Amino acid sequence: MDPDRLTQRSQEALHDAQARAQRFGHVEVDGEHLLLALLEQDEGLVVQLMARAGVDPDHLRQDIESDLSRRPRSSGPGVRPGQVAVTPRLSRLLEAAEREAERLEDEYVSVEHLVVAMLAEGTDTPAGRRLH
Repeated sequence: MDPDRLTQRSQEALHDAQARAQRFGHVEVDGEHLLLALLEQDEGLVVQLMARAGVDPDHLRQDIESDLSRRPRSSGPGVRPGQVAVTPRLSRLLEAAEREAERLEDEYVSVEHLVVAMLAEGTDTPAGRRLH
């Protein structure tokens, strides 16, 4: 995916997702890190969307944090601080969001496209289960 096709908010969310992964001691950034970052955006659209859908954004945020806290942490001599890789799943999710933007004839991939891509994953992922 071309990062220049991401809206400013989507770019911020992806950057913040990497920071969340580091905060949790994870060496890879995944969909749940991205969802958490979207839920933590100030005046973010995702929080408004969740509230309108009848989902308590604060409760969802806590659930995602709980899911992430159960993942293995990496530390020690083999771990390079500040470096976080993107999982293949997150790459697929970003590609799905880009396809959704193209389907809707949108020039940029927005946070809405990212959420639609997460929803499309279904209940096979922690984020998908939390969103359904």
